[in-house]
Amino acid sequence: MTDTDADRSAVAGDETDAREKQDLDREALYLRLKGWFRVDRDASSKWREEARIDFDMTAGRQWSAADRAVLEEQGRPPITFDRTLPIIKAVAGSQVNSRLDIQYLPREIGDTALNEVLTEGSRYLAAEAEAEDEESDAFIDLVTCGMGWVEMRLCYETNPDGAYVEDRVNPLEMIWDASATKRNLSDARRFFRAKSMDRAEAEAMFPDADPADLDAAWAEDRDGDGPHAQIQPGQRRSDRPASADEGTARVTIVEAVWWERKRVATVTDPGTGETVEMDDAQASTLERRAAALGMEIQVQRRMKRVYRRAFLGNVILAETPSPAGDRFHYACMTGDRDQNQNSWFGIVRPMRDPQRYANKWLSQTLDMLNRQAKGGLLMEKGAVSDQAQFEESYAKAGAISWVEDGTLMSGRMKEKPLPTLPAGHYQLMEFAIMSIRDSSGVNLELMGQKQQEQAGVLEYQRKQAAMTMLASLFDSLRRARKHIGQVRLYLIQNFLSDGRLVRIMGDGVTKVVPMLRDQTAGDYDVIIDDAPSAPNQQQVVWQTFTSVLPIIKDMITPQVLLEVLPYSPFPASFVAKMRELLAQAPTDPQAEQQQQIAVQTAVAKIQDLTAGAALKNAKAGREAALTQGDHIDGFAKVAALAAPPEQPASAFAA
Repeated sequence: MTDTDADRSAVAGDETDAREKQDLDREALYLRLKGWFRVDRDASSKWREEARIDFDMTAGRQWSAADRAVLEEQGRPPITFDRTLPIIKAVAGSQVNSRLDIQYLPREIGDTALNEVLTEGSRYLAAEAEAEDEESDAFIDLVTCGMGWVEMRLCYETNPDGAYVEDRVNPLEMIWDASATKRNLSDARRFFRAKSMDRAEAEAMFPDADPADLDAAWAEDRDGDGPHAQIQPGQRRSDRPASADEGTARVTIVEAVWWERKRVATVTDPGTGETVEMDDAQASTLERRAAALGMEIQVQRRMKRVYRRAFLGNVILAETPSPAGDRFHYACMTGDRDQNQNSWFGIVRPMRDPQRYANKWLSQTLDMLNRQAKGGLLMEKGAVSDQAQFEESYAKAGAISWVEDGTLMSGRMKEKPLPTLPAGHYQLMEFAIMSIRDSSGVNLELMGQKQQEQAGVLEYQRKQAAMTMLASLFDSLRRARKHIGQVRLYLIQNFLSDGRLVRIMGDGVTKVVPMLRDQTAGDYDVIIDDAPSAPNQQQVVWQTFTSVLPIIKDMITPQVLLEVLPYSPFPASFVAKMRELLAQAPTDPQAEQQQQIAVQTAVAKIQDLTAGAALKNAKAGREAALTQGDHIDGFAKVAALAAPPEQPASAFAA
């Protein structure tokens, strides 16, 4: 054997040892992630069971299987009047009408101005991804079950340069760190997402993986004691084909994201003073080489969080750094805390019992009415000579029903009693219906169902009182939006500042500029503010402005209108045209005249709109006053029909 062959054998042996060590490390990581998943899933199993009930409540499936079986056995109707869904939609509508906006302020000494390129770029990417709609869907999950999830990522399938994607995630797919206790799970060390998908989709995601390893059957949701609870690692379910050619089988893929502590070193270049971060082993090697050359370098070591991501089947299918850099690419929003269970719940859980009791009492009411007589007669066969003629004429208006002599005096004929219900039955039913709203904190004013004339100021104050009850939910949304803004900032700075064009509206002019790294680099603070396009924000600003318009109309300048017009209810095309005219510099008399005309036109439009709104409100107030008292609760009608009359209604009364 030559020296060259020996060297080659040594290199091959080193590569083999490295591969074996890497395989052992991946196997150890797989077992560690799998153990974490099982612990966290068992800790949140009770929450997922409760969350399914919450989703069923809002979808109209409000009877338990046991109660429905009892009703069907007794022949009673399992009636459901879903009053929880309108409350959920009222809260969700309030969120849509008060959406939040993400802005970026640079961290600089002295005055800081809004980074328009970064802020408008974020808005543009969010609009392309329909991020507001996805966040609203996640907020509905938060209100319903107490947890809402949003995923931020880049998609290279639709755009080779990377398209920003923001998706709402099904809360039942998520598993979180069992030791996390802070709001929005800000102290969580790991998250898991167990997603079911077609095997063909899984094979397309991991083309180099063994098809037999693409099913993490051990991670399936077993809270309901499913048929596959006892599948062991490495086994393949009999109902899942080995490849997509054998059918449209579904598999489960687990995505794990976690952070771990890693020792890093910060090396300072003695010549330039710049610092470079590197691994501890690389820093040690650099120190040895510098010492051999007689150079002194400054090395500072510290512990750093490193975020990782892995996809799991029967093995680790892929392992990558976190797509969001130094944070998770999942944003979680939480509701009210269940301290004893270490979980979270929304506003549906307090509404369960009132909603169920309202359904039960309504079903019982109908059952009582169905089982009691609806009027009619009790009579002996010989009380009339012609029974057919009597039955035909009995219910006919103006007809006379003849009976045998002495029948009315002898008691051979008697009226059936009208249906009656136990005392207090309707009060209990109405109490249950009112308790649905009371337990949620949502009043009639917020739902727009208050059928009583009251001052607009009082109406507004009661709506604000309801929003105060729900403030913790909106606070969780604001905190999640800040996390989303930080992830969006990282993606823009590292992947999306490649010269792609974005629209920017500044100083009344809409322009298209490239998004470059030198315009987005640096450290920024993420500011969450009310979006100008939010209806509630528009209404408040516009009402305040129009109230003082008669006083300041002579002091309005083009700059003032530039700031006010985005909050106006005018069409977007009109606002854009007005802002363009107002932004023109008056370099000549004709341009100055056009600017003055634009200001006068805008002021006139504002005054006309204000007068029209006042007239419309006055007309609505008069109509409300005329129709006051015409609305009667449906249960009151039932009570009026079921209550016995004060005077006998039969012609056979003595």
